[in-house]
Amino acid sequence: MIITLDLNGKEETLDIDPSLRLIHLLRNTFGLLGTKEGCLHGHCGYCLVFLNDQLVLSCLTPAFSTHRGKVVTIEGFRGTPEYYDIEKGFLEVQYTPCGFCASARVLLTHAILQETLHPTEQMIRKRFTAILCRCTDPSRLVAGVQRAAAIRRHRQHAV
Repeated sequence: MIITLDLNGKEETLDIDPSLRLIHLLRNTFGLLGTKEGCLHGHCGYCLVFLNDQLVLSCLTPAFSTHRGKVVTIEGFRGTPEYYDIEKGFLEVQYTPCGFCASARVLLTHAILQETLHPTEQMIRKRFTAILCRCTDPSRLVAGVQRAAAIRRHRQHAV
């Protein structure tokens, strides 16, 4: 099956097996290892990516569903002003997720900040139940997301 997609800003056309999952397309075909493979059942949340500006679990997403779509992984998000808002917010409160869940946490934070630049603690805690890793203190996570929101608000008003 031939598909064409925008992957991290670059158009890609390839012939894929119809049963291929998006996670395996990203990791095995393109070598994009920032998207982590966990449970392969949609429970752990480690494999989050953006598909057409919506977060999806790449382990549950058929690769063919990306045809004519736009996929953004952590590799494509890294280097954007929005990424730096999150990175700085996390660093300022000394929030350091592990290497296994970090990319999913960054992308989920971005999704939250696209919805609101004033996320509540309750909202943050609820949304992050989608990622099962318990590598860090939840209060630091909340502080990191809220600090990233403040940094983004400041940057957007400074422009």
